[in-house]
Amino acid sequence: MKVLFNTYPMAFHTPGGGEVQLMQYHRHLPEHSVDVTLLDMWAPKFKDHGLVHFFSCMSGSLHFCNFIKRIGMPLVVSPNLWITQETKDNYPYDEIRLIFVLADRVVCNSNAECDLLATVFNIEREKFATVYNGIDRQFLVRTDAEIFRTKFEISEDFVLNVANIEPRKNQLNLIRAMKQHPELKLVLAGHIRDTEYAEQCFAEGGDQLKYLGPIPHDADELRSAYAACSVFALPSTLETPGLAALEAFACGAPIVVTNEGCTYEYFGDGAQYVSWDDIDGISEAISQGCAQGRKHAALANIVAGANYTWNNVVGDLVRVYEELLESPASAPVAGGFRTMERDGASAFAWTRGFAHFDSEPGIISGLWRMEAGGTADISVNGELIARQVEIAQHWKPFQIVVPKSGDDALSRVTIDNIRRTDGSVIDDRGLALRDVSFEDSHAANFEEAVVLSRLMARSEGFFSIESDPFRYFVWTGTQCSFRMKPGQLHFLWHALSAATVDIDMNGAPWKTGIQVGADWSGFELDAVAAAGEDDVEVTLRVTLPENTMQNGERLLGVAIGACTFTARQTEVEYREKREDANSN
Repeated sequence: MKVLFNTYPMAFHTPGGGEVQLMQYHRHLPEHSVDVTLLDMWAPKFKDHGLVHFFSCMSGSLHFCNFIKRIGMPLVVSPNLWITQETKDNYPYDEIRLIFVLADRVVCNSNAECDLLATVFNIEREKFATVYNGIDRQFLVRTDAEIFRTKFEISEDFVLNVANIEPRKNQLNLIRAMKQHPELKLVLAGHIRDTEYAEQCFAEGGDQLKYLGPIPHDADELRSAYAACSVFALPSTLETPGLAALEAFACGAPIVVTNEGCTYEYFGDGAQYVSWDDIDGISEAISQGCAQGRKHAALANIVAGANYTWNNVVGDLVRVYEELLESPASAPVAGGFRTMERDGASAFAWTRGFAHFDSEPGIISGLWRMEAGGTADISVNGELIARQVEIAQHWKPFQIVVPKSGDDALSRVTIDNIRRTDGSVIDDRGLALRDVSFEDSHAANFEEAVVLSRLMARSEGFFSIESDPFRYFVWTGTQCSFRMKPGQLHFLWHALSAATVDIDMNGAPWKTGIQVGADWSGFELDAVAAAGEDDVEVTLRVTLPENTMQNGERLLGVAIGACTFTARQTEVEYREKREDANSN
């Protein structure tokens, strides 16, 4: 499939969100077998392409769109437009309507935008399609806030606004709201699109304001700015939804954003919403954002990674192209998270039928639940790390260990096969996450947690990973089994009071009557594969005292944690080691 991109001539003089969107589509569509060409006005070669995608509906664009239809080519238009019955007189309404009439499909950034444009321009709703705005995966990678602070010499707490300086972005009312927060700096970053408006902003902002000019979109300084700010504020007259706000959200910044546009469809209860002309309201939202801090940062990072990375969202655009070219359309994806919700001071989010999200190596912790209880599988980079994990209908702790993935800074985490207790598959509102935190791979005990996680991936009869201040561990039931590579598995274990453990290896008794007390103690399991096998099958059978009480919904056997593993490379090395041990 070959697609030709074009936009209005002055678009990249002061590029904004629409231009970022165009270039990100250009970058990521080839991952979906779509060959994209940017229009060369000296050699356009229209007929070498299957369709034309035009970005914007600026005055003058009608002539180009009309030409495309006269030469018989399918036309897709991305207007990036929020217009209402009250504001339509501020736009070249008739020209925009003719562009939409000519277009075979109008691609909008939200369902709300599709509904609104269809109503305002009196055009059939079926012509409109939603492709959500996206972010680059780099914004899911945590960055040191000091990079930004050091480069721009900013030591104070500050509110950040990343946008072109123009009336639509409403920096002037943000500056006026900031007068109620003299303890905070206001930092603006972006191109100046309206010189007179910018000069008024700088005059009113005074010493409280610091203007940095544009920061390159792929620069570490931009991610660092999102990491450093106390609040990201974008109280525009409208947004659909504002790429910078989406990036800041992914980086975990508290978000203050306009209520005009489709912002709620993206952020749900994960942002503070304001009216663009309510200066006191903007000020109060900034206060609430500062008070909230970054307590929901990890959850926002997960939701953004599942819903809004460019390589995910362009799949919906490919389906629009396929429908127009009458190609076999790929099936829509019912994955990701629903928008964030809030329960008092705590935010949570439900998966749909499944969710993929990108995460740095580390340990994701928090609470999860299902509406009526059930199970789910957890995978990292396609490798199953937990099969049919039991999830209660009330909030219970969870841990997901994300190991490193080669040279990639991010790993793909998948939550799928979400089923009710009766085994039926859930296609929406699968499981919910809340109070999520993230501990990166430099944390103490991370490698031990990775070993434990890999054992869990090939096991039965274990409960979910838990942690205490010193280690990650997992409880067995009264019987559990796992498969591992040959080698020495070292771990600590304990029981609630006392327990006796029998261990089988490859289906035969290995050790019996092992006493496990209430205090953590060390144990080494020397695993040897059976003849002709690459793996070792280990089974633990736990006998508990007769008076043992069930712990809530679980009968706990022994807890195993602080795991380390040393692989044995060859059978000869193993025998030599055993002979040396016996001789000593």
